[in-house]
Amino acid sequence: MDRSGSTDDLIRAAAIAYVAEVTGAGEMPITWPQLSSGFVFDGERIPLVSQQGIFKPARLDLPISIRTTPPRPDRAAPYPDEITADGYLSYAYRGTDPDHRDNRMLREVMHRGTTLLYLEGITKGAYQASAAVILHDDPAVLRFEVALLPLVSVVAGLTHELVDITQRRHYLRLVRQRAHQALFRSNVLQAYRTRCTVCSLGHAELLDAAHIVSDRDRGEPVIPNGFAMCKIHHAAFDADILGVRPGADLVAEVRRDVLEEVDGPMLQHGIQGVHGRRLVVPTRPEWRPDPVGVERRYERFRRAS
Repeated sequence: MDRSGSTDDLIRAAAIAYVAEVTGAGEMPITWPQLSSGFVFDGERIPLVSQQGIFKPARLDLPISIRTTPPRPDRAAPYPDEITADGYLSYAYRGTDPDHRDNRMLREVMHRGTTLLYLEGITKGAYQASAAVILHDDPAVLRFEVALLPLVSVVAGLTHELVDITQRRHYLRLVRQRAHQALFRSNVLQAYRTRCTVCSLGHAELLDAAHIVSDRDRGEPVIPNGFAMCKIHHAAFDADILGVRPGADLVAEVRRDVLEEVDGPMLQHGIQGVHGRRLVVPTRPEWRPDPVGVERRYERFRRAS
């Protein structure tokens, strides 16, 4: 079996290209089945993960991915990663022995300048993917210093972004934002039992988590600040075509000019037809929409009307 450096590089490039493709260039999370089934290279299937956080496929001499555990509210992460002032990821050693096999492999990855996949756990079975290059090793604090890169940058050979602190910081902010939004969507859809609050559509791939108070208005990515909505009702909600009247029973309202408009069946049944419909919301009190946020958002809708 050929384990030459050129073959190793080709496999890694193919792995990053595969992950970039299935995640829409990193815009969407990648799932455990997509990672565990991997991709086919030279007639052989190459998986990208196992139950171990640092994974080396049989075809390679060194790891191809490092993976973090999704956050859980009831316990701290076993290996908390940190962000440095220079825009790097400070990645914790496996255990406290610098000579542990995993730590030795990552040290060799660093010496060779090998590119890895960094898979940040968002929720069970879903990960935010980036490319990663290990730059420094600090046994005194049991950590590696890692630069994260957009998948498409590595595919295009634009690794010069490693040296630009502004770009590093910007990308780390983007990664954190994507991870938070993916976690927000997962939590909201779970709370709403994967149903649109307006029309009860139950296809997860057609559902979003709509912010009640938007990001730009400092709305938090938490369940009480979200509605599970199908994509058309989410778009209508964001455009203030659709509003939610506050009160004991939350009721959908359609903006008056749109309600009076004459168009095809999509407008008639998809938008106009939900006017006056009561929303279906979680029964657990701590998951119900925040009434202050609903009132605030409704005022915006009324001004648009």
